[in-house]
Amino acid sequence: MLAAGALPFSPAVPGLRAAAPGTRVAVVGAGMAGLAAVDRLSRAGVETVLVEARDRIGGRVWTAAPGVELGASWIHGPVGNPLVGLAGAVGARRVPFQWDRYEFHEDGERLPPAEAREIDRLYARLYRHALREGRRAGNGAKLSQAVASFRRELPASQRDLLDHVVNSYWTYEYGADPERLSLGWFDEGANLRGGDQLLPSGYAELFNAFEEADEIHLGRPVRTIRHGSGGVVLETDSGDLPADAAIVTVPLGVLKRGTPAFDPPLGGGHALAIRRLGMGTLNKIILRFPRVAWPRKIHAFGRIDPSGLWAEWVNLLPITGRPVLVGFNGGRLAERLEQKPDAAIIASAMDALRGTFGRSFPGPVEAHITRWYNDPWSRGAYSSLAPGSTPRDRRNLAAPVHQRLLLAGEACSVESPAMVHGAYRSGVAAADTLLATLP
Repeated sequence: MLAAGALPFSPAVPGLRAAAPGTRVAVVGAGMAGLAAVDRLSRAGVETVLVEARDRIGGRVWTAAPGVELGASWIHGPVGNPLVGLAGAVGARRVPFQWDRYEFHEDGERLPPAEAREIDRLYARLYRHALREGRRAGNGAKLSQAVASFRRELPASQRDLLDHVVNSYWTYEYGADPERLSLGWFDEGANLRGGDQLLPSGYAELFNAFEEADEIHLGRPVRTIRHGSGGVVLETDSGDLPADAAIVTVPLGVLKRGTPAFDPPLGGGHALAIRRLGMGTLNKIILRFPRVAWPRKIHAFGRIDPSGLWAEWVNLLPITGRPVLVGFNGGRLAERLEQKPDAAIIASAMDALRGTFGRSFPGPVEAHITRWYNDPWSRGAYSSLAPGSTPRDRRNLAAPVHQRLLLAGEACSVESPAMVHGAYRSGVAAADTLLATLP
């Protein structure tokens, strides 16, 4: 990783005093939030120890190979996005992803532009309807209620199309089906500016911009975190790790399963937020082919199919120059599909592609499949506001447990939840809080 001062920003932490000599902070979880916290603390002179259950860093950022992102893919809203600075610091190339180069296919035929525009108009009507319903709804209302009332207004001929719109525009976006999303708060987060970008060399390249921890323990799950006014102790199967303070960045889905345990247990707003917030699933299949058998210039395409399977695909050929397609499934459908063996998942994806482009479509020469819901160190892809939850739950989750213990991660971000830059900012904010309050 880069040495301090190699970045285009100062290694000092503006406005914050340096930590007292010998201050030791443990960071649990080596995803973007954890790495950002380590970097911030290290630049302020804090001794850091990074503890990660996986045998790799990155968490839900997982670059298996250049162009093979098993976790996060996009930089969303690059205007004002701190990840752009990280990419610039390491010389990572960013390629605009052009959603206007998108096609819809149904029954093996490409929809003409006029019909494709009708899909966008249908979604715009649905979105406005949900916003109106959400303003009148209580916090316990489900987004599915607005979908149901909107469906009743549609002619029967458009109802199958509505299912595709809901699946592609909402279930994929939030990783959760509408019955698992709050009607009043489904459209959370700040507006993004500048479109989307992809990193052909891989998201993990950004980690080279960070200072390393003084100690790094991979493959070492933390079972219990004992905490109090005197500091923290991380209990692991291979011994205890003491520290003056800790930042815990494990995903919300893992916290929901009670891992790690906290002694004393988390209470108040933290426990309530963990229980009320939702954790969604978005899975991918990444297929490399011996040749290109689809339109070369499109960036993505949608499949309108009653099954809801493989409703959206991304074409990496314009991004990486390789004949690779990435297919998606979200929500409960993705969770059910995870139970199937790899061969069955690949066969399902190939049925979708051959139904779209013809039976002569070639078989893949390489395949990668994600199973985020059953991943024991993730238990889902990213967080969402479930019925009964509000942005206040995210604020409560990010609030200090006490002077020596904080939580961080994308689930703690009000402005950018479910996004990598939200996790980054959360990790930095937690580190700054410790720097401002530790004795």
